[in-house]
Amino acid sequence: MNDGNNEIAHRVLVIDDNPDIHKDFQTILLEEQDSAELNTLRAEVFGDNAGEPAPRSRYELDFATQGKEGNEKVKQALSEDRPYELVFVDMRMPPDWDGLTTIEHIWKTDPNIQVVICTAYSDHSWEEITERLGKSENLLILKKPFDSAEVAQLASALTQKWILARQASLKTGHLEQMVEERTQELKRTNERLEQEITERKRTEQQQAKLLKEVENINQELKDFAYIVSHDLKAPLRGIKALANWLSTDYADKFDEEGREQMNLLLSRVQRMHNLIDGVLQYSRVGRVKEEWVAVNLNTLVPEVIDMVAPPQNIAITVENELPTIKCEETRIMQVFQNLLSNAVKHLDKPQGQIKVSCVEEDGFWKFSVTDNGPGIEQKHFEEIFKMFKTLSVRDEFENTGVGLTVAKKIVELYNGKIWVESKVGKGSTFFFTLPKQMGAKNANLEANIAG
Repeated sequence: MNDGNNEIAHRVLVIDDNPDIHKDFQTILLEEQDSAELNTLRAEVFGDNAGEPAPRSRYELDFATQGKEGNEKVKQALSEDRPYELVFVDMRMPPDWDGLTTIEHIWKTDPNIQVVICTAYSDHSWEEITERLGKSENLLILKKPFDSAEVAQLASALTQKWILARQASLKTGHLEQMVEERTQELKRTNERLEQEITERKRTEQQQAKLLKEVENINQELKDFAYIVSHDLKAPLRGIKALANWLSTDYADKFDEEGREQMNLLLSRVQRMHNLIDGVLQYSRVGRVKEEWVAVNLNTLVPEVIDMVAPPQNIAITVENELPTIKCEETRIMQVFQNLLSNAVKHLDKPQGQIKVSCVEEDGFWKFSVTDNGPGIEQKHFEEIFKMFKTLSVRDEFENTGVGLTVAKKIVELYNGKIWVESKVGKGSTFFFTLPKQMGAKNANLEANIAG
């Protein structure tokens, strides 16, 4: 308690069966607080702070005449959260508890209270007292008759000691609470980490399982490719051989319509053969690994033009310098071959023109293949990149509808895009992009996953 004049109220209990002793404590601790002698004692206890008056100790005294009564007052003070700091206990208080018994009970009630034994006799030696009460830094002996200065000094020192011990206890309790909170926080964090580790392990197990399934699927696709190549091409070869034999040996037996039908049969056998090759080619994209090398497109594209072998009325030109890119050479060759073959196949002008060019745009190489063919309606822009989709009459062109699909798949595996812009009657331009930085293999290619 603070009244604004540097006074601190200390709760002190006096347990003595003699009412005159109570008055003595009142006189010493209450009525003579302003005496010159006590002020000198206070200066000695608290020190003189640059001439400023030392803080005065103000006491709130309570009294009890018997040990049991005193112990009840200690209990009551604790229940009100106003504990006593110091208790003076008389050694002899007949017919009730003596001083040692009283102190035993008080310390069971409040083990932090400071105790002074007041006695005029040598009923018990210090060894006997400590043997019974145990050695404690909270216990002192005061001989009767009292010396006022000694009582005042004991009261000041022991109440200050109690306050410091209480503050230390509160700080310790606060630190223990902080440690407990931190411990609980670390425990929760550890539990979350363990849960995340468990989830990660579960995810890794699922990924391993999925990768195994993908591996099995890829193997099945590979096996399927061999089955398709062997089991479907074999009867086709037989049909083609039989049709050729009939056309040759029975040529004089067929009329014009018969010969036309036999030629149509041979054409469709060849188309079926090309379709099978297209499916096999599509299935290999992304599954078959190839070494990445630096490819100079200024050399590769002319080689592709020679492979396409355009007719004399169609000119294929490279409009500007092409870059050198790091990639799988066969894959890039397939892209240009399919786009150029598609343009040659559908050109309907007496003088066909196909132009290849490249520009740099936003970290990508943007390639284009432009023709002056019949053009494509906008509603078909997406459809033409789907498997087996072709806008031409199948009996007019040997078109499988796989080439653009394969080109799209390869470009997208390299994290690029492919699209078409066209006007009917004026021609079409197929664009595709490739990242300029293609030094590391695409994740899909590395995983060897077929789309």
